[in-house]
Amino acid sequence: MKGPFQRLAGIFTDEDAGDPRITLLFGLAAIVFVLTHVVQVLTYTLPSGQFKIAHVGGAAALIFLFAAAHTKSAVSKIVHLLLAIVAAVAIFYIFTEHHALTSQRSFLPNSTDMLVAWVFLGICLYASLREWGWVVSAIAVVGLLYGYFGDLLPQGLLYHGGITLKRLIGYTSIPYFSGLLGSLAELSAGTIFPFMVMAAAMKMTGCIDFIMQVAFRIGGKTRAGPAQIAIISSGMMGMVSGSSVANAASTGALTIPLMKRVGFKPEFAGAVEAVSSTGGQITPPMMGLAAFLIVGLTGIPYGEIIIAAAFPALIYYLYLMFAVHLRAVKFDLDASADETMQKELEVEHSMWRTCLWNAHFFIAIAYLITMLLITNLPGRVSLHAAGILLGLYVLRELAFHWRGLANIIVNIIKLGARTAYDAALRGAQIGIVVAVIGVLVEVLTVTGFAQKLSFWMLELAGGDLALLLMVAALACIAFGLGLPTSASYILVALMGAPALVELGVPLLAAHFFVFFFANVSAITPPVAICCLVTSKIADGSFFRTSFMAVRLGLPGFVLPFLFAVHPEILGIDANILDALVVSAMALFGVIALNVMLEGFLFRRLHLVERLLLLPAAGGLLHPSLWASIVGLAIFAVLAGWLWFASRRSQAAQEG
Repeated sequence: MKGPFQRLAGIFTDEDAGDPRITLLFGLAAIVFVLTHVVQVLTYTLPSGQFKIAHVGGAAALIFLFAAAHTKSAVSKIVHLLLAIVAAVAIFYIFTEHHALTSQRSFLPNSTDMLVAWVFLGICLYASLREWGWVVSAIAVVGLLYGYFGDLLPQGLLYHGGITLKRLIGYTSIPYFSGLLGSLAELSAGTIFPFMVMAAAMKMTGCIDFIMQVAFRIGGKTRAGPAQIAIISSGMMGMVSGSSVANAASTGALTIPLMKRVGFKPEFAGAVEAVSSTGGQITPPMMGLAAFLIVGLTGIPYGEIIIAAAFPALIYYLYLMFAVHLRAVKFDLDASADETMQKELEVEHSMWRTCLWNAHFFIAIAYLITMLLITNLPGRVSLHAAGILLGLYVLRELAFHWRGLANIIVNIIKLGARTAYDAALRGAQIGIVVAVIGVLVEVLTVTGFAQKLSFWMLELAGGDLALLLMVAALACIAFGLGLPTSASYILVALMGAPALVELGVPLLAAHFFVFFFANVSAITPPVAICCLVTSKIADGSFFRTSFMAVRLGLPGFVLPFLFAVHPEILGIDANILDALVVSAMALFGVIALNVMLEGFLFRRLHLVERLLLLPAAGGLLHPSLWASIVGLAIFAVLAGWLWFASRRSQAAQEG
């Protein structure tokens, strides 16, 4: 029999709650955390500095409470509870001293200010280490060491005059309200977190389950079956969750075993899930965390960013769907005939009835997209959309399921509490890593390293845009190894994007170049963190999975170069027809590359036929229109020849 604390903790989550008393405390803190953000985003009541400390400090406190609730060690429980209290004290101090810090001690912090700054830095680094591993925190620490010892380095790219310890710690949070409490924290609090609230509302109102149903209905009856389901569901889930790794772990647990069952090799199954999960972060309307960072670093409205991402995302997923279908045909696999797949596709209601039952999802998404295109208030719009989701869901349940006043009240309380619990947990995890990245960004900015590196890259490239693009791409992948997409994007956006802009690449195209490469670093060996997760689920070779993922994720490596030479693909200085034509050429180009690598189209290809696909792909991807036309002609003629040859061969076998 459950005790009173277990029953109360059950209001917030059905999952393993750990210590119910601490879970209850976490749930109550989550409600306060969410309400603070909602009120601020809708009314702008608090000054920026107070809102940022409530966000970052609150995120750290929530992470420690969650850790305390789920640890089995009594010592660990006490330590994390004490750390949560320390975070709360830091919030209280900075919140109450905000006016004095900004008006009286902005350049002359006292000893208490410095002590709080040191402690706040330490708890945030530890919170990030708990949630994201040691890499992000270690990079922030290396950045601080570079800021302090820069004057000891040899003259050149890395040298700077050095920063005193007191000033350096001041840059991490107070009294300058930078670093942990800088512009990235403000972006996280005012824009990213409201989208976490919407994602939680989607989860609690059944929209995530609906997405999986849609994926099964659309992809389940095809030859590639579960592979197409993985692509569709991961793309839709990824644009909500914003985390390729979390998405791969959740949807992969279902789709990877199904892919293996119908005949796909473990490495291919793991690669499909990794690549499709990674693509969710480039898929509008929500995209991933890094998309919001583009807004913060460039000032470009979010509506323009989701429009720019539309065609690249479409190319990415159409290519991936073609690639898995081609693999199924090549190895004569037919998932639609599998008994397990047929059972999974047995549904009680029609597709139209299922969509109608989940009308709240379509209404909220339609509102979100419309308002994002009209206004430049993504945080506020996402909260409105979350309210629409919850409100319409409650009305539906009142009409069809919930009966009795007591039952209605309990279910509404549960819905609100669980939405707050999930949003606060996800928002805290993202908020803390963004804040810690802010420390490194601040150091790179005040030391001048970011600007010097940009000039160095320009000098290395010698004014050659193609060479600069290669250098920037390698830098993106190198910086992205083992890092979250957001951290990878920020590092290279500060250093590589300005150099690209200097050579004439449009600002949005330069940041999309960096954004895409930061994103695909999750599937790029030797680290390939997303492939690490999926290969484990699939029981396959990690490196074979990674290299297969690079092949399946080909558009993620090719499209960024097209952004620089064909910005029309992003809708920059182009009408819809121009963007459509360039996008179609790019799609056929990467498909031609895939056919060449797969060695199959209607039938197995001879060496000469595979070699002919190389100039076809090169022409389609070339900046020149005439080269694209020639490439398309080669591809069309070769595809037509292969189709007729396969038909003749089939007719001869039947005869």
